[in-house]
Amino acid sequence: MNSVTRQSIEQLPSYLADQIAAGEVVERPASVVKELLENALDSDATQIDIMIEEGGEKSIVVIDNGSGIPKQELLLAVSRHATSKIKTGEDLAAVATLGFRGEALASISSVSRFEMSSRHPSEKAAWQLNSEGEGRWSELKPAAGTMGTRVSVIDLFFNTPARKKFLRTARAEFMQIDQLVKRVMLSRPEVSFKLIHNHKVTRHVLAVTDELSLKKRLAQLMGAPFVQQSLEISFETQDIKISGWLGQPTFNRSQADMQYLFVNGRIVRDRLLSYAVKQAYADVLYNGRHPAYLLFLEIPHELVDVNVHPSKYEVRFANGRWVYDFLRRSVRESVARPIAAETGSGVQLDSSMNPVLEGRARQAYFGTGFSPDGRSQIDVQTAMAFQQPYEADQNLSQNSQQNAQHQAVLPSGNSFNRNLQDIINQRRQPTRPGEVHEASSEYDINQGMPRLGFAKAQIHGVYILSENQHGLVLVDMHAAHERVVYERFKKQWATDRLVSQPLLVPIAMALDESQVEVWQINEAGFSKLGFEIEPLGPEQLKITAVPALLVKSDVVGLLNDMIADLAIAGQTQQVEERVNEMLSTMACHGSVRANRQLTIPEMNALLREMEVTERSDQCNHGRPTWVQMSMGQLDNLFMRGQ
Repeated sequence: MNSVTRQSIEQLPSYLADQIAAGEVVERPASVVKELLENALDSDATQIDIMIEEGGEKSIVVIDNGSGIPKQELLLAVSRHATSKIKTGEDLAAVATLGFRGEALASISSVSRFEMSSRHPSEKAAWQLNSEGEGRWSELKPAAGTMGTRVSVIDLFFNTPARKKFLRTARAEFMQIDQLVKRVMLSRPEVSFKLIHNHKVTRHVLAVTDELSLKKRLAQLMGAPFVQQSLEISFETQDIKISGWLGQPTFNRSQADMQYLFVNGRIVRDRLLSYAVKQAYADVLYNGRHPAYLLFLEIPHELVDVNVHPSKYEVRFANGRWVYDFLRRSVRESVARPIAAETGSGVQLDSSMNPVLEGRARQAYFGTGFSPDGRSQIDVQTAMAFQQPYEADQNLSQNSQQNAQHQAVLPSGNSFNRNLQDIINQRRQPTRPGEVHEASSEYDINQGMPRLGFAKAQIHGVYILSENQHGLVLVDMHAAHERVVYERFKKQWATDRLVSQPLLVPIAMALDESQVEVWQINEAGFSKLGFEIEPLGPEQLKITAVPALLVKSDVVGLLNDMIADLAIAGQTQQVEERVNEMLSTMACHGSVRANRQLTIPEMNALLREMEVTERSDQCNHGRPTWVQMSMGQLDNLFMRGQ
């Protein structure tokens, strides 16, 4: 082995120290653009132009109309650890600006041919200085320029060839810049931006002045389909607020490429926050799909540590669990909003539905086994009898019978022990269509047309045709009823849980010390969920009981996932997710089948249920349950007026 000769300790030259610091701040051209944009925004600029050549390797120029830098502070601005944004430790603990470290300009100038000119409102002309990457600065000289600052970064990494060879193609580097600028454009709607690459304008957005210009800007950056298929969100409690737009579950992506989250206007990459949103969508997206969203989280600056990493992409919260819970709950409530509760939509069932129609429709659809509020009135003996598959339904597979066996472990009389298909098939004779139509007419006149309108016909026993105030509504009958049943099952589970089922043979589970520590911290929580666990050794646990509905699940895998979640987010939804998988399967087999002929009252009852059921826009597998075709779309289809 070659030995290394010890050398004496010496102070590094300032230019070399700057180049080492640049390794933390300037990873690629996009890093330079980020730092310069943050400085421009901190100067209260309302117009920013970004000009790029050859992916940023040849040239990066950022021009803003902000407050500018006084002549006497220009040389100080390009020095290391010089900033106007923090003065004391208290300032650092509550940073309200995007940039604050005071090393960006010094680091950038150390690996490029750098030029900066700026004009402060107190001065009649701009002043300029430049350097060639060796820490030596030219004398200040006057320059032409309007109010604000212009920074030019030429020949990036010209004096550090080892760094330069790791740059990708000009196209690839520009794509990184483009995505960064897009995020900044999304974060600051009050600022106009223009992005130019190789003398061609690639993005140009104007400052938002009203609701119309806001939607236009969103459509430019996120696409018109996102604007058309997104939900606006706004929640506030105590000192924390979340606002923005959530893509509807049916507007999902194969990749997580349309997920934008800002904390106090800062672009962040935070696993905890991303995980919170993912969990909020968990029950409405099928596997492998990702939600789209644009969210702005506002939280007191003193409760957020932005000084975690030189790139400032990472943040740390004083109470991460509090932020996680608030974000997850807010997104989940928005995504789960019933159809009738959406802005500008139909009325709420419980407050506005005609009571005559409500009672008849519910009885026609669900039979006498349900009260008007949807709660089961079936006695214990009837519920237990419904464990057996219904004779007339040839579509119930062996999986359904297995589900019935799973249900048997629940306590006697539990609401899961009934098969909703049987309840539907035992409905009483439906109300005559004429009577329901009269009630529907009264409802329409007195209360206004409901969001999903009134049923007109059924197609091939699969789709319901309905007419509402906008035109035609087409409903997937089975998918819609499956969601209605599933949501009812979940509410019943929330009421009846959590029954613990002892295991005939305890399970030994091997863990490492850190996992055992997580279990010990959260031992009470595991017990509340129906698990009975005790230590079997320093790195081993013994499981003696589990939640009854999960008795045939992979218990060890489930607990491993729960412990991993607790280590990341401080809480877990693994039990809820596994239970929901079981309930979803039960709902699928308990919902009305394709090719089943429904009466008009039954169809209307389903529409009314959909309007007040959470997440009823999509089925349990993430597919849409209904679509709207406006009169304009129908007219275009038949070329009316052309």
